[in-house]
Amino acid sequence: MKKLILNTVLVLAITTAAVAQTKKYEIKSGIVTFETTVKMSGITIVTKYIVYFDDYGTKECKETYDAKGKIKEWFFSDGKDLYGVYFVLKEAYNRGKPYRGTEMPFSWNQVSAKDQQSGKYKKVPNVTVAGKNCEAFEMYDTNGKTRFAGWNHITLLIELTSKDMSSVARAVKVEENVKVPADKFTIPAGFALK
Repeated sequence: MKKLILNTVLVLAITTAAVAQTKKYEIKSGIVTFETTVKMSGITIVTKYIVYFDDYGTKECKETYDAKGKIKEWFFSDGKDLYGVYFVLKEAYNRGKPYRGTEMPFSWNQVSAKDQQSGKYKKVPNVTVAGKNCEAFEMYDTNGKTRFAGWNHITLLIELTSKDMSSVARAVKVEENVKVPADKFTIPAGFALK
């Protein structure tokens, strides 16, 4: 399980490093709402998160909700620094430079030819996610597989499957080229910066 998650993070990091941060996404701004479902040991947990971005992804905010639908935390980039904002604590932390922002961009073209030829990564037919025709590929390892799908470099689906658990983060709504509230990229008033 841990190995599958680590491999998933690794492939996303590789894809991220190759996409220029000056134009991470192919659209200027957007709001993408995701639903996550984790199934393990007979338990199913459903939550959501919302990703806001502007300036082609230079500014980005991931707003995470708990299982009851209450905002739990933000992870945001203002284009200069990354911050973690924790609503229960009313605290914010500077996490350093925003090398990749808050989200991993989608790009099949950044998977090396060697990995493609090895069969560890495989291009699969396009899928429709939140009404968008998405390119898709899968990554295989001894613990299972992970399927990724994206549109305009925006990852809209991450689906992990192993014998012990499954996890899906799927976009359910994509709003493109919309006005994103500027306060999504600032520390809320009254929060202590640490």
